[in-house]
Amino acid sequence: MKDWLQLQPNCAFSSYLRSELPNRLNRGNRRAMNNVPKNHDGQTKPSKKPKEAPMTDRKSVWVKFGVILPIIVVIFDQITKIASIKFFKAPLNICEINPRPGLTYDFSPIVDLTLICNQGISWGLLQGDSPLKRWLLTLFAVVMSVALFWILGQTKDRLSRWAFGLVIGGAVGNAIDRFLFGAVTDFIDFSDIGFNYVFNIADSAITVGVIGLFIGAFLTRDVDKLAK
Repeated sequence: MKDWLQLQPNCAFSSYLRSELPNRLNRGNRRAMNNVPKNHDGQTKPSKKPKEAPMTDRKSVWVKFGVILPIIVVIFDQITKIASIKFFKAPLNICEINPRPGLTYDFSPIVDLTLICNQGISWGLLQGDSPLKRWLLTLFAVVMSVALFWILGQTKDRLSRWAFGLVIGGAVGNAIDRFLFGAVTDFIDFSDIGFNYVFNIADSAITVGVIGLFIGAFLTRDVDKLAK
C-alpha cells in the first residue's frame, strides 16, 4: 500500500489516505479505549468470563436424596409402626402370628388408631395371603428402589429429587415389614371422616412423592416450553 502511494504522489486520493486516514484510525482507537471499563486507578478492568452452567454433582444428589432422606423416612416409619404395636401391647411379629389382629382405639373424632396387617400393597390393594406374592412384592420394591435411585441422579429440579427420595424411603420401609413379617403394618385410620383406607408413614411418603413427581414433571415441561 505504501509503495503504491509513493508511486502516485500527485493523486489527491493518495494524499488524503496519507494524511487523513491515519488520523481517523487513531481517533477511532482512542474512542474504543475510552469505552473499556477501568478501575479507580485508571487501569483497564479484565473482562468478565461468562458464568459456566453448574454441573450436577450426582454423588451429592445420591447421598442427600437417595440415602439420607430415605433413611430418615424408614426410621420414622419403623418407629411409628413399633409404637403402634406396643400401644396395643402386641408382639412385634403380630402380623406374622395373626394377620388380622382387629385392634382399634378411638383416638379422636377425626383419626383413630387401628392395627391392620396389609398383605398387599399401599392403601390395602392386592390383598390375600400368598408366600409367592410376598416375595414378589418384596423383590419388586427392591428393584423399583434401585431404579429410582439411578434415575434420581439424572434429575435436575429439587422438587423431583425430594419426591424420589420420599418414594424410595416409603418403598424400603414397607419392604422391610413384608420381608420380616410377610405383611405391612398399617395403623393410621381416618374412617370417622369417610376415608376408609388405613395406612402408615411409608404409604404417606410414597403418595407425597408421587404427587411431587407429577408436579415436577409439569413444571419442567413448562420451563422447557419457555426455553424453546
